[in-house]
Amino acid sequence: MKNYVEFIDVGHEYTLADGQRMRALSPINFNIQRHEFVSVVGPSGCGKSTLLRLLSGLIQPTEGEVRIFDKPVTEPQDEVGIVFQKPTLLPWKNVLDNVLFPLRHKFGRVLPADKQRASQLLEMAGLGSYQQHMPGELSGGMQQRVGIVRALLLSPDILILDEPFSALDALTREEMGFELLRICREQKKTVLFITHSISEAVLLSDRVVVLGGRPGELVDNIEIDLPGQRDNSTLQHPDFAAYTRTIRNYICAPHKTGEQEKTGESAKTDEPRKAVSPHKGAA
Repeated sequence: MKNYVEFIDVGHEYTLADGQRMRALSPINFNIQRHEFVSVVGPSGCGKSTLLRLLSGLIQPTEGEVRIFDKPVTEPQDEVGIVFQKPTLLPWKNVLDNVLFPLRHKFGRVLPADKQRASQLLEMAGLGSYQQHMPGELSGGMQQRVGIVRALLLSPDILILDEPFSALDALTREEMGFELLRICREQKKTVLFITHSISEAVLLSDRVVVLGGRPGELVDNIEIDLPGQRDNSTLQHPDFAAYTRTIRNYICAPHKTGEQEKTGESAKTDEPRKAVSPHKGAA
């Protein structure tokens, strides 16, 4: 299968106010297949948000190249939609107008077909009856759903989410995770999901990319093979515990696991692998 998104020897440095250079990301390599849901986890300061900005075209790498279907990313692109930690809705506009705002801002007008698509997306997200409500009348989870719908309106092939549920309570966060997964599967989106939550990453993803250190480096690239549809029962599956334990061990000691200490092998790899489930002798 052809890679849809490629990070090829990508590293990045920021220039600080005093002119010094700060390395945020060591050169890394990994790929994302089309319609794949990939999460990135790691400690604070390891370069997760830098990856987001690089893929979105908001910044350019100081090393290497980011490519989308064999084309280098040199600027923001219509096929990439972004959902940030906060939905940043305009408080003086209703839900429908907030969803339509990017179109109005980009093209200067909104067509009837655009309003119809926005209404359909809001219906899909369970917000059909709230189109005329103001943002202040919605819960935090509902506001975040509006932000996701707004990102989907331009029909991006790739959806990037930067810790979109970090401000929500645990129950709402879990509910929103399943809602996001449903929407992305129905809309056939390729997803890069940035999160601090290991369990959230395992629960939602086809693959989890683990970053460690500062500057960030690729620690592991793990395929998540959990049976059936992802729901609350997934949390009780023994393989779910194995995946979360493996990733947590990496983040707590990101460079080497016990076996790698013995062999001297690095944990870093750009090839996805499968963590072993506990009933198969996982570490």
